[in-house]
Amino acid sequence: MREFDQDFAALTVAVRFVGIGDRAKVDEFCGRFNPAARCIADETKATYAAMGLGDYDLSRLQTDPALQIRRKEANASGFRLNMEATIMDDATQLPGAAVIDRDGIVRWIYRGIHPADLPHMRVMLDATRAILT
Repeated sequence: MREFDQDFAALTVAVRFVGIGDRAKVDEFCGRFNPAARCIADETKATYAAMGLGDYDLSRLQTDPALQIRRKEANASGFRLNMEATIMDDATQLPGAAVIDRDGIVRWIYRGIHPADLPHMRVMLDATRAILT
């Protein structure tokens, strides 16, 4: 994400992350990865529900083909998916991403199909540019 900070700032776009949990838990979690000020606490998962993000069947963690592909991609890039380090309150909650305009209108949305399924920030940047032009 950090490598795209200047690109989003140039578009006058505020990037925020929504985390499940109370403010203190979200601040602690987000502080490990991003400035905590970028994070929004969603204790009741209202944001996730509004985005139509579902739950994941955890019995599929070792057999889901899409998740296996993502794990291989991460390994090939020198990373390891660490689900324990990134789960806050609800291990079944699927991830998502959205571009929301200043009026609160969702202009673009991505709904993950497994726990590691988030679009690359370049995809989000391109989607944001397309909306603004």
